Amino acid sequence: LVAATHQAILLVSGVETRLSTAGGTSDGRFIAPTGAQVLELGPLNATIHQVDECVGVDDLDRLSKMYELILQALLT
Repeated sequence: LVAATHQAILLVSGVETRLSTAGGTSDGRFIAPTGAQVLELGPLNATIHQVDECVGVDDLDRLSKMYELILQALLT
C-alpha cells in the first residue's frame, strides 16, 4: 500500500513523499491496532474544517488519478 501510494503521488504530482505521523487525527488510529495498513491521502486544504472549506477542482482531479493508480497497483 505504501509503495503503491508513493508511486502514484510521484507519477501524478511529481512530489517525492515521505512517511509521517505528524498532522491531525483521524479514525485511522482506531483501525491501525487491528493490524490493517492505514494510510491517509487527501488534498491540501488551507481552509480545512472552517466555514469556507473548499478544494480546487484540479486538486480533486489529481487525487482521483492517484486513487485510480493505487487501486490498479494493488489489484494487479
